[in-house]
Amino acid sequence: MGHATACAERRQHGCLVAKATAELTEHDEVVSARSLITFENVQLALAAGLEACQRNGDIDPAADARQLAGLLLAVHRGIEALGKAGFDENALRSMAETALAALPRPPR
Repeated sequence: MGHATACAERRQHGCLVAKATAELTEHDEVVSARSLITFENVQLALAAGLEACQRNGDIDPAADARQLAGLLLAVHRGIEALGKAGFDENALRSMAETALAALPRPPR
C-alpha cells in the first residue's frame, strides 16, 4: 500500500483514540481516563526520544524534554486534524518539518 493510499484511508477512518476522545470523553469517564493515559504515554515516549536527542547533542540539553514533547504531541494532533480536514500532504509535511526545525539546538 502506497503512502498516498494510507493517508487517504487515515482521512476517512481516523485514529481510534482521536475519535473516541472527541466523541465520548464528555459522556464516558472510562474513555476519558484511558484517552488521557494514552496521550500521556505518547508524551512520555516523545520525551524519551527527545532526551536521547539531547544526549546525542542534537537538542539543547537545558531544554525541558517533557515540555517539548507536549508541544510535539499538540503539533501532531493538529496535523492529524488538518489532514482529516483535507490539507495537502505537502503542507502537512512542511508543518511537521517546521515544528522539528523549531526545537532548540545546543548552544555553540
